Amino acid sequence: MKKTLLNRNTLLILSLVLGLAGGWGVDFFKLFTLYVLALVMIFSATSFDFKHLKDYKFFAKTTFISFLLNYIAFGIIILTAAYFIIDEKELFWGFVAIAATPPGIVIIPFTFIYKGNTNFSLIGVLGVYLLSIIASPLIIKLFVKDASVDTFALIRVTIEVIIIPILLSRLLLFKKIKPLIEKMRGQVVNWGFAIIIYTIVGLNREAIFSELDLVFKISLVLFITMFVVGFLYEKITRKFIKRETRISHNLMLTLKSSGYAAGLALVVFGERSALPAAFLAVFVLLYLILAGFLFEKEKII
Repeated sequence: MKKTLLNRNTLLILSLVLGLAGGWGVDFFKLFTLYVLALVMIFSATSFDFKHLKDYKFFAKTTFISFLLNYIAFGIIILTAAYFIIDEKELFWGFVAIAATPPGIVIIPFTFIYKGNTNFSLIGVLGVYLLSIIASPLIIKLFVKDASVDTFALIRVTIEVIIIPILLSRLLLFKKIKPLIEKMRGQVVNWGFAIIIYTIVGLNREAIFSELDLVFKISLVLFITMFVVGFLYEKITRKFIKRETRISHNLMLTLKSSGYAAGLALVVFGERSALPAAFLAVFVLLYLILAGFLFEKEKII
């Protein structure tokens, strides 16, 4: 029972259900969303090994490919789909926040689980995170023309949620506390994301129940961006990209950090714009579960 309740998938699904059921205390949790996200990012960033920076040619090449997949390709696809499907600007801003979000840290462990190229995924996530310091605010300023975006708030979010956590994560890698941090890391990240998703869903529960067409449109955009594109990439590249690298590419192309996207949208745009990120968390879970079947098909085709 304890193991099941502490499972990442269980926690996130439970946070979604409880947010829909009542959303108790979400106004209180909303005040601490940015700090919870920063804590999650500190623990997540402990998985980054900066020793990989030494092989600068491989680092640069891997970062470039990962940036093309996770920011350029993903961004073009999700914003194009949202542009034609979503007719409310606040919700479209939410998809801009997703496009501006760095890749999900979850790419690294699931690359290992699916026997992908873990070295590529680790370096790619690290490199794109570093680039996101510039890319995230740039994308938002570029695509959100008619919103009163507080540039200072945008810079503050970038500093507090990416730069400072990466720096502070180094302090958690001292030999005496590193084993303890590695034990805690998974649960801190899981509970942090669960609190964020619970808050976003709770704040928007009335809109979810009263606007089912809105739920359908958000889900359709995410389904196209993740499932349709992920399947097509797997089918098209199967003949000329090695399986290990193809799996890493696929995860990099389809997965964003839902917690970061939710926090960014909530702080910069408001509650309504954070709704797509809440649904993103659900779609990330579904994709990670179903991706195993997609990658395993190679054995029987």
